[in-house]
Amino acid sequence: MPDPAFHDHVLAGRLLAALWTVRLLAKGGGTPPESGAFPPKAMPTELVGGELKALTGRLLTARGRDDGRWKAAVEVFRDVPDLLPKKLSDKNMSEAELKAFADGYDAQRAAHTEKYGRLLEP
Repeated sequence: MPDPAFHDHVLAGRLLAALWTVRLLAKGGGTPPESGAFPPKAMPTELVGGELKALTGRLLTARGRDDGRWKAAVEVFRDVPDLLPKKLSDKNMSEAELKAFADGYDAQRAAHTEKYGRLLEP
């Protein structure tokens, strides 16, 4: 179980993975980052901010899909409030915080890959 001191970082990582899932379901393009590629001293606000701002547009795009992507996007969207950390840090993450963020990201990506599989493929 992750250290409670890093709970917001785990949530932020899970949030980023969920936002990428919606992006892929909407066919928003791009390749989700690998957790090992997050830069040292990264800030959660920078990693999550742009994806969070684009969420509404991506949902609208997914709405036009008729192959199960819309239903999946809605399911992921409904999880977003539970993934919001109490504070989305605008400070550089320590090595331990970055690990917690990456662990949360990897766990959420794995869960979505298992659940939505082929819908996440290009």
